[in-house]
Amino acid sequence: MSDGADQSQPPRRGTPPSSTTTPRVSSTGTPRVSSTTTPRVSSTTNPRVMSAARTAPLPKGQDAAISERLKSESANVALNAVAVLKEMVGDFRQQDRFFKYKASIVGGWLLVSLATVGLTCARGVKETGDFGAKLIPITSRAAVTIMNKSDETWRDVIVVVKDNRGAEWRASVARVEPTKELTVTPKQLLGADGRAAPSDIRIRDVEMRTSEGRAQLLENGRNLTEEAP
Repeated sequence: MSDGADQSQPPRRGTPPSSTTTPRVSSTGTPRVSSTTTPRVSSTTNPRVMSAARTAPLPKGQDAAISERLKSESANVALNAVAVLKEMVGDFRQQDRFFKYKASIVGGWLLVSLATVGLTCARGVKETGDFGAKLIPITSRAAVTIMNKSDETWRDVIVVVKDNRGAEWRASVARVEPTKELTVTPKQLLGADGRAAPSDIRIRDVEMRTSEGRAQLLENGRNLTEEAP
Protein backbone atom coordinates (compact mmCIF):
# COMPACT_ATOMS: atom_id res chain seq x y z
CA MET A 1 0.00 0.00 0.00
CA SER A 2 1.13 3.57 -0.53
CA ASP A 3 2.26 5.99 2.11
CA GLY A 4 -0.84 8.06 1.58
CA ALA A 5 -2.98 5.17 2.72
CA ASP A 6 -1.14 4.98 6.08
CA GLN A 7 -1.93 8.54 6.99
CA SER A 8 -4.92 8.99 9.29
CA GLN A 9 -7.93 10.68 7.94
CA PRO A 10 -8.52 14.15 9.39
CA PRO A 11 -11.83 14.68 11.19
CA ARG A 12 -14.65 16.03 9.26
CA ARG A 13 -15.23 19.69 9.46
CA GLY A 14 -18.05 20.71 11.82
CA THR A 15 -17.94 17.56 13.97
CA PRO A 16 -16.41 18.15 17.46
CA PRO A 17 -14.23 15.47 18.90
CA SER A 18 -16.01 13.14 21.29
CA SER A 19 -15.44 13.86 24.98
CA THR A 20 -15.70 10.19 25.86
CA THR A 21 -12.73 8.99 23.84
CA THR A 22 -10.11 10.60 26.04
CA PRO A 23 -10.72 11.09 29.77
CA ARG A 24 -9.53 14.26 31.30
CA VAL A 25 -6.46 13.65 33.38
CA SER A 26 -5.13 15.90 36.03
CA SER A 27 -1.57 16.91 36.30
CA THR A 28 -0.93 14.13 38.80
CA GLY A 29 -2.05 11.45 36.42
CA THR A 30 -5.30 10.59 38.24
CA PRO A 31 -8.62 10.98 36.43
CA ARG A 32 -10.79 13.78 37.86
CA VAL A 33 -14.35 12.90 38.95
CA SER A 34 -17.00 15.62 39.14
CA SER A 35 -18.28 16.30 42.62
CA THR A 36 -21.82 16.64 41.36
CA THR A 37 -22.23 13.02 40.36
CA THR A 38 -22.75 11.72 43.91
CA PRO A 39 -25.65 13.19 46.07
CA ARG A 40 -24.69 14.55 49.41
CA VAL A 41 -26.09 12.57 52.32
CA SER A 42 -26.33 13.83 55.87
CA SER A 43 -24.22 11.98 58.35
CA THR A 44 -27.14 11.94 60.86
CA THR A 45 -28.93 8.60 60.64
CA ASN A 46 -31.89 9.51 62.90
CA PRO A 47 -32.96 13.13 62.41
CA ARG A 48 -34.72 14.69 65.41
CA VAL A 49 -38.39 15.55 65.01
CA MET A 50 -39.76 18.47 67.07
CA SER A 51 -43.21 18.24 68.61
CA ALA A 52 -45.65 21.10 69.19
CA ALA A 53 -46.92 19.57 72.45
CA ARG A 54 -45.83 20.97 75.79
CA THR A 55 -43.00 18.88 77.15
CA ALA A 56 -43.39 19.94 80.72
CA PRO A 57 -46.31 21.15 82.93
CA LEU A 58 -46.85 24.76 83.84
CA PRO A 59 -44.64 26.10 86.60
CA LYS A 60 -46.18 25.95 90.05
CA GLY A 61 -46.17 29.70 90.35
CA GLN A 62 -48.12 30.21 87.13
CA ASP A 63 -50.66 27.48 88.03
CA ALA A 64 -51.26 29.10 91.42
CA ALA A 65 -51.74 32.49 89.77
CA ILE A 66 -54.47 31.10 87.49
CA SER A 67 -56.22 29.49 90.47
CA GLU A 68 -56.13 32.74 92.42
CA ARG A 69 -57.56 34.64 89.45
CA LEU A 70 -60.47 32.19 89.13
CA LYS A 71 -61.22 32.54 92.84
CA SER A 72 -61.17 36.31 92.51
CA GLU A 73 -63.60 36.26 89.58
CA SER A 74 -66.00 33.98 91.50
CA ALA A 75 -65.88 36.29 94.50
CA ASN A 76 -66.65 39.29 92.29
CA VAL A 77 -69.69 37.56 90.80
CA ALA A 78 -71.01 36.68 94.27
CA LEU A 79 -70.51 40.24 95.51
CA ASN A 80 -72.32 41.65 92.48
CA ALA A 81 -75.29 39.33 93.08
CA VAL A 82 -75.47 40.39 96.73
CA ALA A 83 -75.32 44.05 95.71
CA VAL A 84 -78.20 43.62 93.24
CA LEU A 85 -80.27 41.83 95.89
CA LYS A 86 -79.63 44.60 98.42
CA GLU A 87 -80.63 47.19 95.85
CA MET A 88 -83.90 45.38 95.15
CA VAL A 89 -84.65 45.17 98.87
CA GLY A 90 -83.87 48.87 99.25
CA ASP A 91 -86.19 49.77 96.38
CA PHE A 92 -88.95 47.70 97.94
CA ARG A 93 -88.53 49.46 101.30
CA GLN A 94 -88.77 52.84 99.62
CA GLN A 95 -92.17 52.05 98.11
CA ASP A 96 -95.29 53.43 99.69
CA ARG A 97 -97.47 51.56 102.14
CA PHE A 98 -100.18 50.78 99.56
CA PHE A 99 -97.67 49.07 97.28
CA LYS A 100 -96.39 46.92 100.14
CA TYR A 101 -99.92 45.99 101.13
CA LYS A 102 -100.76 45.00 97.57
CA ALA A 103 -97.52 43.04 97.20
CA SER A 104 -98.24 41.14 100.41
CA ILE A 105 -101.71 40.20 99.13
CA VAL A 106 -100.33 38.95 95.83
CA GLY A 107 -97.56 37.05 97.60
CA GLY A 108 -100.02 35.43 99.97
CA TRP A 109 -102.29 34.49 97.10
CA LEU A 110 -99.40 32.89 95.22
CA LEU A 111 -98.32 31.02 98.35
CA VAL A 112 -101.81 29.68 98.92
CA SER A 113 -102.06 28.67 95.25
CA LEU A 114 -98.77 26.80 95.32
CA ALA A 115 -99.68 25.06 98.56
CA THR A 116 -103.05 24.10 97.13
CA VAL A 117 -101.55 22.70 93.96
CA GLY A 118 -99.08 20.64 95.97
CA LEU A 119 -101.74 19.27 98.29
CA THR A 120 -104.26 18.48 95.58
CA CYS A 121 -101.68 16.78 93.43
CA ALA A 122 -100.66 14.64 96.38
CA ARG A 123 -104.22 13.83 97.48
CA GLY A 124 -105.88 13.55 94.08
CA VAL A 125 -109.35 14.45 92.87
CA LYS A 126 -112.35 13.19 94.79
CA GLU A 127 -115.91 12.77 93.71
CA THR A 128 -118.30 15.50 94.74
CA GLY A 129 -120.25 13.18 97.03
CA ASP A 130 -117.11 12.02 98.86
CA PHE A 131 -116.79 15.36 100.62
CA GLY A 132 -120.37 15.53 101.74
CA ALA A 133 -120.51 19.09 100.39
CA LYS A 134 -123.79 20.77 99.56
CA LEU A 135 -123.80 23.92 97.44
CA ILE A 136 -126.69 26.12 98.53
CA PRO A 137 -127.77 28.52 95.78
CA ILE A 138 -128.37 32.12 96.82
CA THR A 139 -130.21 34.11 94.19
CA SER A 140 -130.42 37.39 96.08
CA ARG A 141 -126.67 38.10 95.94
CA ALA A 142 -123.51 36.91 94.22
CA ALA A 143 -122.23 34.65 96.98
CA VAL A 144 -121.26 31.03 97.45
CA THR A 145 -122.55 28.99 100.39
CA ILE A 146 -121.30 25.46 100.99
CA MET A 147 -122.55 23.17 103.78
CA ASN A 148 -120.43 20.43 105.30
CA LYS A 149 -122.79 17.49 105.50
CA SER A 150 -120.06 15.01 106.37
CA ASP A 151 -118.87 13.84 109.77
CA GLU A 152 -115.33 15.14 109.25
CA THR A 153 -113.80 18.59 109.55
CA TRP A 154 -112.61 20.23 106.34
CA ARG A 155 -109.15 21.72 106.73
CA ASP A 156 -107.26 24.21 104.57
CA VAL A 157 -110.33 24.93 102.52
CA ILE A 158 -109.98 26.95 99.31
CA VAL A 159 -112.94 27.91 97.17
CA VAL A 160 -112.07 28.58 93.52
CA VAL A 161 -114.65 30.51 91.52
CA LYS A 162 -114.73 31.29 87.80
CA ASP A 163 -116.98 33.97 86.37
CA ASN A 164 -118.67 34.11 82.97
CA ARG A 165 -115.57 35.74 81.43
CA GLY A 166 -113.25 32.96 82.57
CA ALA A 167 -111.54 35.00 85.29
CA GLU A 168 -110.56 33.06 88.41
CA TRP A 169 -111.13 34.19 91.99
CA ARG A 170 -110.23 32.49 95.27
CA ALA A 171 -111.08 32.55 98.95
CA SER A 172 -109.64 30.45 101.76
CA VAL A 173 -110.57 29.42 105.29
CA ALA A 174 -108.68 27.33 107.82
CA ARG A 175 -111.46 24.84 108.64
CA VAL A 176 -115.14 24.06 108.36
CA GLU A 177 -116.73 21.92 111.05
CA PRO A 178 -119.34 19.22 110.31
CA THR A 179 -122.90 20.49 109.73
CA LYS A 180 -121.54 24.05 109.39
CA GLU A 181 -121.83 26.37 106.42
CA LEU A 182 -119.16 28.33 104.59
CA THR A 183 -120.29 31.52 102.85
CA VAL A 184 -117.98 33.40 100.50
CA THR A 185 -118.88 36.92 99.33
CA PRO A 186 -117.37 38.85 96.38
CA LYS A 187 -115.30 40.92 98.81
CA GLN A 188 -113.61 37.74 100.03
CA LEU A 189 -112.86 36.50 96.51
CA LEU A 190 -109.46 37.75 95.34
CA GLY A 191 -108.01 37.65 91.84
CA ALA A 192 -104.45 37.08 90.72
CA ASP A 193 -103.70 40.80 91.05
CA GLY A 194 -104.99 40.97 94.62
CA ARG A 195 -108.19 42.82 93.76
CA ALA A 196 -111.56 41.75 95.08
CA ALA A 197 -114.20 40.39 92.75
CA PRO A 198 -116.90 42.78 91.50
CA SER A 199 -120.09 42.85 93.49
CA ASP A 200 -122.14 41.79 90.47
CA ILE A 201 -119.94 38.82 89.58
CA ARG A 202 -121.70 36.10 87.63
CA ILE A 203 -120.41 32.79 88.96
CA ARG A 204 -120.13 29.98 86.44
CA ASP A 205 -117.90 27.36 88.13
CA VAL A 206 -117.16 26.53 91.78
CA GLU A 207 -114.44 24.15 92.93
CA MET A 208 -113.62 23.29 96.54
CA ARG A 209 -110.14 22.18 97.59
CA THR A 210 -109.10 20.85 100.98
CA SER A 211 -106.17 19.01 102.50
CA GLU A 212 -107.88 15.76 101.46
CA GLY A 213 -108.40 16.59 97.78
CA ARG A 214 -110.72 18.63 95.60
CA ALA A 215 -114.16 18.38 94.03
CA GLN A 216 -116.17 20.31 91.45
CA LEU A 217 -119.37 21.72 92.95
CA LEU A 218 -120.67 23.94 90.15
CA GLU A 219 -119.89 23.44 86.45
CA ASN A 220 -121.17 25.77 83.73
CA GLY A 221 -123.92 26.93 86.07
CA ARG A 222 -125.07 23.40 86.97
CA ASN A 223 -125.11 22.44 90.64
CA LEU A 224 -123.35 19.09 90.82
CA THR A 225 -124.06 18.63 94.54
CA GLU A 226 -127.76 18.14 93.82
CA GLU A 227 -126.92 15.04 91.80
CA ALA A 228 -124.44 13.70 94.31
CA PRO A 229 -125.69 10.94 96.63
